[in-house]
Amino acid sequence: MIAIPVESDNGTPMSTKLFGNAKFFAMVEPKSKEYTIIANEGCGNGIQTANYLLEQGASSALYGFLGDGPFHVMVRGGINVYWLGKETMPLDKAIETALSESLVHVTTENAALYLDPGTAAGACECGCTHD
Repeated sequence: MIAIPVESDNGTPMSTKLFGNAKFFAMVEPKSKEYTIIANEGCGNGIQTANYLLEQGASSALYGFLGDGPFHVMVRGGINVYWLGKETMPLDKAIETALSESLVHVTTENAALYLDPGTAAGACECGCTHD
């Protein structure tokens, strides 16, 4: 399952920029492109969001802004992390982009180039130790 953060669970969902503050995630089945939108039970906390996606069986996650704490939780848990870019887009386009394999696969080796928590202070505010 591919986890894509989205702004709402109705109408034409748009991707959202802030991973940990996403109110919902579209859980996409890659083969069929069908998705289910679930409420983010970790909303407001990137670490809790990352752990929630692990519990939901996500194998990949997309993001616009992401701190290093949630990133490391997902990587250690076996989730592949991809940078969707800093602009929102319709969910259908985000799914197409994810399946086209054109997104940057963020790894521990290139994370410094692609991680940005998107906060006003420019620092992660999740409260973790970032180990």
